[in-house]
Amino acid sequence: MAKTAYLIDGMAYVFRSYYAMRSMSAPDGTPINAVFGLGMTLQKFLAEQQPDYVACCFDAGSHTFRTDMFPAYKANRGAPPEDLVPQFDICRELVSKMGIACSTCPGYEADDILATLTRRLRGDGYEVVIVSGDKDLCQLLEPGVKMYNLAKDDWWDEAGVPARMGVRADQIRDFLALTGDAVDNIPGVRGVGPKAATALLAEFDDLRAIYADLDRVEGLPVRGAKGLRKKLEEGRDSAEMSRKLVELEFEAPCDLAGDDLRYRGAESEAIEAFAEKWGLGRVAAKTPRRG
Repeated sequence: MAKTAYLIDGMAYVFRSYYAMRSMSAPDGTPINAVFGLGMTLQKFLAEQQPDYVACCFDAGSHTFRTDMFPAYKANRGAPPEDLVPQFDICRELVSKMGIACSTCPGYEADDILATLTRRLRGDGYEVVIVSGDKDLCQLLEPGVKMYNLAKDDWWDEAGVPARMGVRADQIRDFLALTGDAVDNIPGVRGVGPKAATALLAEFDDLRAIYADLDRVEGLPVRGAKGLRKKLEEGRDSAEMSRKLVELEFEAPCDLAGDDLRYRGAESEAIEAFAEKWGLGRVAAKTPRRG
């Protein structure tokens, strides 16, 4: 039976915790609502899934190879809330104190680390569960890889993606290259929405095939097919740039591998000291300990 490794999208649950929890402060006054919420979320995850192998991935900062390529990438988001900024490092430390392998890679996003570890672990024969609610990560779904949205107790697999997204898992990159993504400030092709993108990818397998045979676009059974061709011609550079932005990097410089992810629980003295410092006794209380 194949081993199963759980890969947690740490950034998603940090932000979710920050906005879900009331304001809280550590004994020294440092805000800790995101830290506390993340800890309780992970505590729940560990109790329910009882993983043998697990890692949590975080962004290292806002500067990445994508912002070098396209400075406007995610520029619409603005800076994180002032009281969240000091919590990022504490969140990463919390994960480690809970006994969970933790990874960040300067210049890369958490999603790239998730992609890198997924490919690495699959190559070593592991099955992988990506713990996230981010639909962009559906591009990683394939046999042996699933997604689990912890907040909604919702599971995704490759076979279920077309019913939910309108395209196959391996077409998610091209779909977003066409439609863009307002959340990440990815432009896509101006005037091409989800319906048109779905129709294009049902007829053509990918973005490259679309641009290799634009004449066929005019014959598609979609409203405004002739105008669609013109939009694609005018937006080709934007589409190609957008695809580079949404495509995940599978060679992020992450040094974790198989047995590094084995979950043995928290070291009692370390997590108790951490919990006392930050006022996180409730998190420490139910965190599994090393036997």
